[in-house]
Amino acid sequence: MSPSAPPVVVAVTGPPGAGKSSALIELGRRAPVLARFGVRDYGLHLAAEGDPLGLVLREPLLRQELLTDELVQEEFLHFLDRAPARAEVVAVEGYPRDERQCDGLLAAVASRGARVGGYVIVDIPDDLARQRVRGRRICVRCGAPTDAMMAVRCGACGGALARRRDDAAGTLDRRLADFRRLSRGPRDYFATRGLLREVDGAQPAERVLADLAGVLGIEVGAVLAGPRP
Repeated sequence: MSPSAPPVVVAVTGPPGAGKSSALIELGRRAPVLARFGVRDYGLHLAAEGDPLGLVLREPLLRQELLTDELVQEEFLHFLDRAPARAEVVAVEGYPRDERQCDGLLAAVASRGARVGGYVIVDIPDDLARQRVRGRRICVRCGAPTDAMMAVRCGACGGALARRRDDAAGTLDRRLADFRRLSRGPRDYFATRGLLREVDGAQPAERVLADLAGVLGIEVGAVLAGPRP
């Protein structure tokens, strides 16, 4: 890909605990051609920077409310317009949520002369999701999750760690059910366009990284040989 070419955009989703955020953050460390956009993480980053859009996003994100379609698209375009020049692939988390947002994503990407290269589901059984989430905490600065019980700071950026309120057992069951129900629309939307891809998130971490790199179009050998923490 030419350095001046717009990046390929790939939406990545999965149930809570599937490990998609951890895998994408690790892939970004090993393969700088990947840029990761997360609705919550990027919005809070903008708020911390004092960006006007971030200040609008901050309170609803901290209250764990869903953003309007218009705000999500504006935030995504803000990121896309400022993606690193080296980025060849942009992985999008938390967007799109439904068929209307699928249309919005395709329109936003096309408006920047880019294209959507896939919709990837990193999936695991619900029982495994509950097991993984039980001791999980996330970095309040970069959003990276960790299940290391003795960790005091984020291993990625040094930020503080906190438990997500929506990881509580009852709330988690609702989130899992919501994911299974709400993901059907985007799954069918992209499947009919030949863009649906699936990764087994229950595999060992290095296998998940390799499979995810493959569906994102990132050279797998470079990822597996890349730097590790």
